[in-house]
Amino acid sequence: MTEQIDGRILERLLPRPEESHKGSFGTLAMLCGCDDMPGAAYLAASGALRSGVGLLMAAAEGSLRTVLQTRLAEPVWITPDALPHPAQTAFLCGCGLGRTRDQLLKTLLPKISVPAVFDADCINFFALHKDVLDGLSAPCVLTPHPMEFSRLTGLSVGEIQADREGLAAAFAHQHGCVLVLKGHRTAVASPDGRVFVNTSGCNALAKGGSGDVLAGVIASLLAQGHSCLDAACIGVYAHGLAGERLAEKHGARGVLPSDLPMEIGRILG
Repeated sequence: MTEQIDGRILERLLPRPEESHKGSFGTLAMLCGCDDMPGAAYLAASGALRSGVGLLMAAAEGSLRTVLQTRLAEPVWITPDALPHPAQTAFLCGCGLGRTRDQLLKTLLPKISVPAVFDADCINFFALHKDVLDGLSAPCVLTPHPMEFSRLTGLSVGEIQADREGLAAAFAHQHGCVLVLKGHRTAVASPDGRVFVNTSGCNALAKGGSGDVLAGVIASLLAQGHSCLDAACIGVYAHGLAGERLAEKHGARGVLPSDLPMEIGRILG
């Protein structure tokens, strides 16, 4: 059964009491970025922070950490070998990670016990290590674009685009995850067979880095206590709506992925 994701999904946002502190809104640990792609980690972190997470722990070292520290004042910095961190209430992995961390992922991912978002190079890792994907104990959200989903499934991009909702539903059911198949009318599939198609968004989002922001938003919502399905549906709708609003201001060609987190924050309130 297919349903639409529209503005009503924002009614599912958890309340944000005035009598609260950073611990009230979760701790997100993230393993993202590499020397060649520090921007992906920056965008994911910005998406998470602007979506309301109480504390962000960024696992980075060396030049990557140095670059990110010049752009981000908010995270607590840890090293990758400190993962999984006992304080984390959600985990984000993969945005701009590159492929040099595959050995770490083999040992780390089975230890993750909190809800997690797996994006980009973590999905590429799963394409080669399906046993690790199927051995995960934590509830998770996978956020592939069609080419990444092609690597996961062995299907061509053309085959995927011809049956986006059906294939997303089959994968989510088989692997027990929430699958966010990105693209025009992003499909969010639940393990129970339900599929939700997003109604927001525009071609302003068709730029490298937009997906990193989305991954950060969904992970932030997980850390705050949303279910995987609600976090994914709220995240894709707010992300798409932010693209629409920014396109009205700047033109679709002029919107940058780094513009999205602030606008998403306004939408989520």
